[in-house]
Amino acid sequence: MTSRERYRLAMNLQEPDRVPIDFGQDGCNGINEIAYTNLIKYLDIIDEVKIFDFMQRLAIVKEEILTKFNVDTRYIFANKPKTFNLTIAPDGSYTDEFGVIRKRVGFYCENIYPPLGNASLQEIVNWKMPDPEEKSRFENLKERTKKLCEETHYALIAGDLASIFYLPAEIIGYQKFMESISMNLSVLKILIDRIMEWHMAFLNRYLDEIGNFIETVWIADDWGTQNGPIMNPNIFKEIFKPRYVKLIDFIKSKTKAKICLHSCGSIFYAIPDFIDMGVDAIQPLQAAAAEMDNPIRLKDKFGDKIAFYSNMPNQTVVPNGTPAEVREEVKKRIKYLAPGGGYIFAMGHNIQADVPPENIVTGFKAAYEFGKYPINL
Repeated sequence: MTSRERYRLAMNLQEPDRVPIDFGQDGCNGINEIAYTNLIKYLDIIDEVKIFDFMQRLAIVKEEILTKFNVDTRYIFANKPKTFNLTIAPDGSYTDEFGVIRKRVGFYCENIYPPLGNASLQEIVNWKMPDPEEKSRFENLKERTKKLCEETHYALIAGDLASIFYLPAEIIGYQKFMESISMNLSVLKILIDRIMEWHMAFLNRYLDEIGNFIETVWIADDWGTQNGPIMNPNIFKEIFKPRYVKLIDFIKSKTKAKICLHSCGSIFYAIPDFIDMGVDAIQPLQAAAAEMDNPIRLKDKFGDKIAFYSNMPNQTVVPNGTPAEVREEVKKRIKYLAPGGGYIFAMGHNIQADVPPENIVTGFKAAYEFGKYPINL
């Protein structure tokens, strides 16, 4: 069975020959530059560490490692627009094309200037965004995606993430965004709608180029804190859920690809809404968050309706456990989430700087070993 066939069956809640594996290529399943530096040293692989996500400081993973870890996916990204020149300061700080200024703080680049942080309603309405349909974003995109589809067996995934919570919050500032939920919701709706329209315009062109070749489109917003909902669930249902329905319906009008939602935190409360919205898979099922470290409950409650990515405890065992403990966690997740299909293995959200290379290698070896169907652990 090819990687594409394997991944497709899993996303359709069916059993392939083994659990598909995803790793190292996008903003949800990536690896921090420090962890990657340690990994290539441990594997005795020569590679220049290059960054593709400057905010999260995620490294480009060498093809040799993807092959070594039996990774079934390959990601397709739009080009960087030629109309915008991203300049990275020596300390890693930069300004993105939306005008957000990020400063290097520890392992990441944090938002220190949201461009609409002090904007009036009229300034939000008139704010000039980058052109989502700028031609250079899509040059040769169809040709190289078609070539990769025809010449390899991998499951191809759209790498550019859509967001209707995270990105507006970055642009207006997180504190102001959350305050506006209670105090100035009408203004917030205008910004959210403008961002959603931007994504739909981008996706219209993006999916025209790659929609016939891909298996999954990602959307990414965090709807949980460590201990519960990130906002009143009624606000989520009233403001965001109908907009997600519109966005997802639009995506599915352009491609047969599945929709995977990245959402960290305690999100058990929202999974029925995600299913209603048309989401086909959820990642990372943050195991250390409240209500999320029970794969039996997750599978029993939702396993016949939605696929699962990961559920690995990447705040606890993955960075702090022994390789033997990591191996047992992989076995546990596969044992309870993989039967019947609908499970894709990943090491959690992005592998962070403090994860030992031994644990990374052990995790992917164990996924390949234990993930063979029929699951009999």
